Amino acid sequence: MNGPADAQLRTLTVLILDDTPANLGVIVDTLSERGFRVLIALDGVEAIERAMKVHLTMREMQEALVKQSHQLQAEVRVRQQAEHELSRIRAELERRVELRTRELALANDELRAEIEVRERAEAELKLSEARLRVIVEASPVPLSIGRLNAPYVLYANDPWRELFGIAKQAQGATDSHDMYLDERDRERVTERVRRDGIVQDEEVQLRRRDGSAFWGTLTARLATYHDEPAIYLGIRDITERKRIERVLVESREQLRQFSAHMEAIREEERKRIALEIHDELGQLLTALKMDVSLLKMRLKEAPDLLKKVADMQELVELTIFMVRNVANHLRPATLNFGLLSALEWLSEDFMKRTGISSQLLAIGREPNLSDSHATAVFRVVQESLANVAQHAGATRVNVTVVSGEDALQIHVSDDGCGFDPASAGKRDSYGLLGIIERARLIGASLQIDSAPGCGTVISIGIPAKDGSGHD
Repeated sequence: MNGPADAQLRTLTVLILDDTPANLGVIVDTLSERGFRVLIALDGVEAIERAMKVHLTMREMQEALVKQSHQLQAEVRVRQQAEHELSRIRAELERRVELRTRELALANDELRAEIEVRERAEAELKLSEARLRVIVEASPVPLSIGRLNAPYVLYANDPWRELFGIAKQAQGATDSHDMYLDERDRERVTERVRRDGIVQDEEVQLRRRDGSAFWGTLTARLATYHDEPAIYLGIRDITERKRIERVLVESREQLRQFSAHMEAIREEERKRIALEIHDELGQLLTALKMDVSLLKMRLKEAPDLLKKVADMQELVELTIFMVRNVANHLRPATLNFGLLSALEWLSEDFMKRTGISSQLLAIGREPNLSDSHATAVFRVVQESLANVAQHAGATRVNVTVVSGEDALQIHVSDDGCGFDPASAGKRDSYGLLGIIERARLIGASLQIDSAPGCGTVISIGIPAKDGSGHD
């Protein structure tokens, strides 16, 4: 007990009446420890005397006991309320613990399932990596894995190491800078992989450990290796292919040079034959024509012979015309007077032979071309007109010559059926191929603009410095 009531009780006096003092030891000690004042009487008279001396009345004792009882009851009610609240809190805690336990059990089950899935995935990944490693090691293609953000090779198979002459134990220290003959190629490939994720069939020059260079085609892909960005790289040695390509290019160039040489010889031979026909055969035919004319004059009195001589004269004139025509087609004599004169004759002759309207438009001065360039340009225009006559179905052709200080431009346009220039090389278009080759031999630019149903324009351009001069 606590409080004033308890303190008051502790000041109470206890009177014990007992004629056996031996029994009072324990009682007296206990009450004394509790703070009570103990009085002992051995008989009734002594007890009355001692009681009379105590000032505390029975009424006061009763009031103190009642007050203490009320306080005790209040404390009991408070204790009961606390125990009830504690019971409620304990039940709530037990409910929460049970709920949390179920949640933890569910989370543990999910975590256990995730761990199992991850373990299976890791096992499958290890198996896949093992299979991939076997495939990569067995592949005859040189393959490697390098860092994306640093120029180091992380892994390479045996063909790759053999290609670059690098020992297996040294691959971890291999700097990919050493792989490329030109560092800009490495930077370009890396940047394209970083930007596009893949590079296919990129031709670059590479370098072996001993410093020897070779050509290779690279196929690279962005990937992840050991949780870091990486480049998967495949290399194919194309040194032999490049050598064959170089031989083919050299052979093609030699053939073109031989073709140009033969074309020059043919033009020279045409020029010589045309000159001989014009000078020698033309002179003989002219003399024969004069003799026939004299004979015709002397046979006026012989009508039968005169008719025969007239036929002979007509035949000689026809032969002279044909000889001149052959000579002009071998090499137009008008070329000796300039390209414009030759093109004018060509345009008129084309219109006479085909019936297709042809017009020559010259802008600027007479082009200052060498004989070989003038002849080549003439042949290009001649072949273009021949193609118009054979394939275009045109009704009109325009030949435009624009001669400036910097360049000579010639355009041959028609209103024919047109064609697809992209597919022209797939068929037997030898005339078009001849035009292209002649233009290439004199270093001229050539452009062909055409489409089905839209006519055709063939343009050739010669820089003034390339076409001028003498042979």
